[in-house]
Amino acid sequence: MSKTYTGIHIGESSIKMVQINDGVASKVAIETTPDNLVRDGHILSFEAMGELLKSMAKANQMKCRNAVVVLPLDNCYLRRTNMRYMSIEQLRLNLPYEFRDYIHSEQEAYTYDYAVVGKETDDSGEIQTLELIIAAIRNEMIEKFMKTLKMAGFKLRIVLPDACAFGNILREYERNHEKHPEAYCIVDLGHAAVRVHLYKNSSYETTRVIEFGGSTLDLAIAEELDLDTHIAGSYKVKNHNDVQELEVCKDVYGKMIVEIFRSINFYNYNNPNSELKDVYFCGGLAKVKPLMDMIHATLEVNCHSIAELMPRMKEDENLELICAAIGATMQ
Repeated sequence: MSKTYTGIHIGESSIKMVQINDGVASKVAIETTPDNLVRDGHILSFEAMGELLKSMAKANQMKCRNAVVVLPLDNCYLRRTNMRYMSIEQLRLNLPYEFRDYIHSEQEAYTYDYAVVGKETDDSGEIQTLELIIAAIRNEMIEKFMKTLKMAGFKLRIVLPDACAFGNILREYERNHEKHPEAYCIVDLGHAAVRVHLYKNSSYETTRVIEFGGSTLDLAIAEELDLDTHIAGSYKVKNHNDVQELEVCKDVYGKMIVEIFRSINFYNYNNPNSELKDVYFCGGLAKVKPLMDMIHATLEVNCHSIAELMPRMKEDENLELICAAIGATMQ
């Protein structure tokens, strides 16, 4: 495949489009998501989304047709599992049964994929068990994305969960740094939710979703200042009249930090040998200085920007927003 890709990450607050040439972002476009176009991670009108992506690509002269799309975990299933060693054909036949607790019927309506992240051998060196990351997504969803991207002038090459896009960033970092953490936590401070992704080395472990995010701040500001939530959101982004310092905002920050702390502690409790000491932050709220100051002062771990994992692009002021789109192109 070509070394030039367009990474696309569609969120409830913004849509990110990044053209990558030989591993470096050459063009970046970020647009505010129109009202009622994306809700709970789901696109409500694929036709309208196709027109918007087409407009973004044209306005920013993004001519690479090879598109890689980031999916929130709301749209797919992703888990880590162990399976006995078997052939590729047998593995693909058995993957649907690994999702039986999530997909109770219409197993044929899904596409399944996997990545081998480890293996166990017996005393003779024969492989006995495979450690896998497995994923499932509805065929209908893939078809809709293919049609939407075709409408926008793109060809869908890869679709993958956001947690895997972040895993690609970690894998690239470890490839270039002999000394690296043994465990990572990537916290995506998003608009609809905060997602705490946990990794052993660069291999995905699990995700904890905290059901409030930037939209919760918008609502708190709107109620405090008697504003429309859209205006409140604009005030938040621009820190108009220091609204980020409001006590109602600090209350939300505190609740977020408590839940992030619980997520890390729960992971460490279930993994007593874990060496999780490093947490990397991204997403729109990673730009909110009072929140980040409170996080650094409160969490008893090493807190970083995700930019530290992406040294070739570290100077891009939008890196916390476009990192998933970039990570997806590393697949």
